[in-house]
Amino acid sequence: SFPFEQMIAMISIIGGGIMDLYPRLRFAFMEAGAGWLPYWSERMDEHYEMLRPQVPKLKRPPSEHIAGGRIFVACDPDEKMLPQVLELVGEDVVIYASDYCHWDSRFPDSVRLIADRSELSQNVKRKILGANALRFFGFKERDLGRRAA
Repeated sequence: SFPFEQMIAMISIIGGGIMDLYPRLRFAFMEAGAGWLPYWSERMDEHYEMLRPQVPKLKRPPSEHIAGGRIFVACDPDEKMLPQVLELVGEDVVIYASDYCHWDSRFPDSVRLIADRSELSQNVKRKILGANALRFFGFKERDLGRRAA
């Protein structure tokens, strides 16, 4: 049921105008994979267009918020639809989730499963495995050593 819960949370945050009211706030949606996001983005845009009175605080289409660099979703390393998700919502939205130590974790191979995917470019792998998470948490690569200490 996790994707449904994430959908409810996302429509509440975006539809409620939270993204417009707090322009520096970032959100990550975890524990549901990434495959649901393209469908939900399209569906929210349709509702924004057709039912705008129901979301009076929303200033622009939900897909613009998703592509705006402040919403992230965690992917599972072996999601078959991951390339399509990246194509439809952008490569800056997806972050890595090891799922360690859950029952469905691919640990210790979860990083390797993404790194070995031939259909993903090296740049996309770099983003999924670290760069996007750094942006989510507000870090820069040069800060890692200093912050870790």
